[in-house]
Amino acid sequence: MASTPELVVKPLHGEAYHFPLEKDVISIGRSKRNDLVLADQWLSRHHAEIRNDEGDFTIADLESRNGTYVNGEKIARIIPLQNDDVITLGDQQLTFVDDTSANVRLTPGGFDTEGTVVLPTKQLLAAARPQEDTWDNLGDTSPAKRVHADESARIRKQNQILSALSQASMALISNRPVDELLAFILELAFKVIRAERGVLMLLSNGDLQVKSVRTSSGKDPDEEISFSRSIADKVVEEKVSILTNNALSDPRFDKQQSIVSLGIRSAMCVPLWHDESVMGLIYVDSLVRENSFSQDDLTLLTSLANVAAVKLENSRLLDEMIEKKRMERELELAGDIQQGRLPSGAPSIEGWELVGTNTPCYTIGGDYYDFIERKGGLFVALGDVSGKGAGAALMMMVLRATIHFATKREKTVVDIISQTNGVVFDNSPPQFYATFFLCDLDTTSGKMRYVNAGHIPPIVYRKSTNSIERLEEGGTVLGLFDSAPFTEGETEMLPGDILCIFTDGISEAWGDDEEEYGEDRLAELVKKNASLSVVELEKLIQSDVETYTKGRPATDDVTVIVVKRL
Repeated sequence: MASTPELVVKPLHGEAYHFPLEKDVISIGRSKRNDLVLADQWLSRHHAEIRNDEGDFTIADLESRNGTYVNGEKIARIIPLQNDDVITLGDQQLTFVDDTSANVRLTPGGFDTEGTVVLPTKQLLAAARPQEDTWDNLGDTSPAKRVHADESARIRKQNQILSALSQASMALISNRPVDELLAFILELAFKVIRAERGVLMLLSNGDLQVKSVRTSSGKDPDEEISFSRSIADKVVEEKVSILTNNALSDPRFDKQQSIVSLGIRSAMCVPLWHDESVMGLIYVDSLVRENSFSQDDLTLLTSLANVAAVKLENSRLLDEMIEKKRMERELELAGDIQQGRLPSGAPSIEGWELVGTNTPCYTIGGDYYDFIERKGGLFVALGDVSGKGAGAALMMMVLRATIHFATKREKTVVDIISQTNGVVFDNSPPQFYATFFLCDLDTTSGKMRYVNAGHIPPIVYRKSTNSIERLEEGGTVLGLFDSAPFTEGETEMLPGDILCIFTDGISEAWGDDEEEYGEDRLAELVKKNASLSVVELEKLIQSDVETYTKGRPATDDVTVIVVKRL
């Protein structure tokens, strides 16, 4: 027998929980006098109620202020509930679960194909097309080939098949939820096939799961529906449709107790098949009518199953597209937020030129740069978080917040980096790290104190000697160790000198020969073009890298800071 119907309640905050529908009337609302109390300001005190009339469940809106929705549609008053219907009340989502799967069982037992129609699904679908003699096209695979004695009856049957397929096709193009469509397909099969019980099952992780159950009375079955697993496996694995007539009196089915013990006289099982892929099956049977099903019935049921499979595939693709669009919108929003945390422009400081740019490899990235002004100078920071995408972007935000906090409290670059390392270690997953360069520039004297925490050594161009220096003093990367020793480097920026800080999106960009752009190539470019403004020099760097890679998409985030003393 089926389990007790219930609501799966998904509140806006917290874990989902199950609420069994054990009373004939269940009241729902904000008031504590309700059976199901939902703390939601958008709900009315007495918002809706669910009634159970001998196993038939309905939901009624109690003239609530913001309405009751079932499967996205606002209900006017009272409507019936079906398994897996989604009820929305304010910010709360409730799923009605009336699990009929407990009434269905696949049993062990042999499968004897002798005396049974077993036809390839593809062949049956071809036979469903209107032809002068449909069944002649099946060749000799049918052991009981029909003789068309009554052509008018034959035409009526074909018209019936075409009408059913037409209705199914309309359902296919309509915007029905998948569960509703599956129930509709089973209902449609009952209209044109004299079945008494039916089951629609879908494959999930290799197992068949019940999605819809129906009887000729329109209600859930009181008794268990049981059929042979060997039949189900053959239908799914070999993509065939199976018709068994008069199984009760056929001695060849003595071993199939799952059929004989229930007195099943006729049964059909067909795959949900589309584009060489099987998604599940439909099984129908008859307990009292001998020779209930014909090969025309098998053709029709196979065609209906094909329609359902097409809809399932279309729905899956649509869901994937919607989810992809949703993720793209969220990533775009995250990218906007992230870019908003980076400097909108470099500060204007007399006697200095500064520029910084960031181009993420994806919508969001893990590179971070900043100019943090202080009295008499500024901090210049650049970091490269391990990895790419959303995870790296989140950790970049942690890094930024920590640096801003530490620069307001700590006096030296070593203390700032040490505190940042501890925070990153405590708030990041194992194996996460970030390379980082931080310098404290006195804009009056040009003196600069810095720490290079495992980052690519920045380039300093010296105008007086037309040479290149690299800033390497510091320590290990941030976030791998709870505490680590860091040392402070010191240098001085003289008039005409240029500081270029960059990430490996520049130095490790690949050319045609799969060689990296390289730090030396960048240093030479800065040296040869030191007379340019920092804005012009930064654009030249980006252009030169793009020329070197011949416009290939970047494989890493690209961030550059250029500082020049005038």
